Amino acid sequence: MIWADLRILVLDTGRVWWRLLPQLLTVYLLGWLGTELAQRLAITAGEWNSWAGLAIFSFSFLAQLVAIVVMLQLVGQDLGVRQLIPDAELVSDDRDSSLTRLVSLTLLPFLGIYAVFGDVSERAAQLAYEQLFRSGVVTDQPSILGTLNQAAVEHPWWFLAGLVTIYLLRRGLDAWHERSGIRALGLTVALVETFFMLVVIMGGVRIWQQAKLWLADRAFMAWLDSWWQHLLDALSVISIHLPVIVTRMVGFLADEVWPLLWEALVQPVVWLAVAALVFGTQVLSLAELWRKGQPYLAKVPGSTVFASHAERRRAKGKLPPPAGVGRAATELKEAFLGDIDDKYLPTFHSLRLVLRAGVVFLGAYVAVYSALVMADSGLEMLTNRLFAGQPIAFWYAYGTSFDLIPDILLEPLRICLLAVAFRRCLELFWARSHHVDVETTPEDQEAT
Repeated sequence: MIWADLRILVLDTGRVWWRLLPQLLTVYLLGWLGTELAQRLAITAGEWNSWAGLAIFSFSFLAQLVAIVVMLQLVGQDLGVRQLIPDAELVSDDRDSSLTRLVSLTLLPFLGIYAVFGDVSERAAQLAYEQLFRSGVVTDQPSILGTLNQAAVEHPWWFLAGLVTIYLLRRGLDAWHERSGIRALGLTVALVETFFMLVVIMGGVRIWQQAKLWLADRAFMAWLDSWWQHLLDALSVISIHLPVIVTRMVGFLADEVWPLLWEALVQPVVWLAVAALVFGTQVLSLAELWRKGQPYLAKVPGSTVFASHAERRRAKGKLPPPAGVGRAATELKEAFLGDIDDKYLPTFHSLRLVLRAGVVFLGAYVAVYSALVMADSGLEMLTNRLFAGQPIAFWYAYGTSFDLIPDILLEPLRICLLAVAFRRCLELFWARSHHVDVETTPEDQEAT
């Protein structure tokens, strides 16, 4: 079975990559160009106002996300993912057809992945280096990251109040966009939300560091350290030196085992879950029902975990609250809960869904994904060795172009792998629902 999954993932990924290579390269290059332009403009704007520079810097992540979403849509259309939904049950959904809506749904997990695996901090460090290279070491010009760190450390309450203000602004623009349908508002909402998430991620780290320093000075932490030392002293009477063994085991698990599992296993699976969100709530609901062995015709609107908050309210028969202060409080609560249901929980449910595809499939998928990561690292290392010894001005001018060399081919290939892997998940769920061989696809069964 694992060889069947490996064969499907490798061959189908290569085929769809070759068929769509011109379109994928075009979209990827446009996203890369938008990212680089935003990076350069952020430095220029940061010389005038650091917050304006940070807002433009957030557009670099948005441009990259839009490119990824469009590429996944192209590959999904070629693979016929949405064609799995019966025509009689196909319902128009703005989350399935609107690019801005898809971007808003995938923005949080996308930035979360980039933050957890160090991409946000790496790009922020690159921004700081380039700003330092332009302005020089001795300058009174505040850096973009320096202004953010200063606001989070010296004025934490004003910082939190600013976050609440940005969140309310995003909610107001989102409500206006839903009522008016103006596409420009959808892009503005995505940009404001990207700025909000970056400020939370980058400024929240500083607040967390300040909180840890505050806790380190408390008597409670000194009491815990004393308790831990007494425990180690009590265990030291054992002849096998248990405290040393425990310390080494904890250090080995934290320094060696966990980073390997985090990079090699968690990252590919989380990326697959985020890619699944791009294919729409109907496809995810279909996969959920197939996993439970139920036909798609049994789906009741608003009954699945991927239904929107409004659909769930309609399914439960909830009426709007009466007018007055109570209605305002209820609407505020529903706005907050709707944000959680529509943008945060789908990522968690999508992750649960792909994990149910089975250990065999996930093992094959992680193996192919890891091979692409190693190929990307190998090409990057080869490029760096070929041009080693160049001055810093050379890398400042052409460094990003050299980084593009491995990514321009392997990043579209990775996107194709994500789409093919999710389609394979659908095939496995369909096979379990219809009790057929797992190597038989829905298309093959319909042909027979």
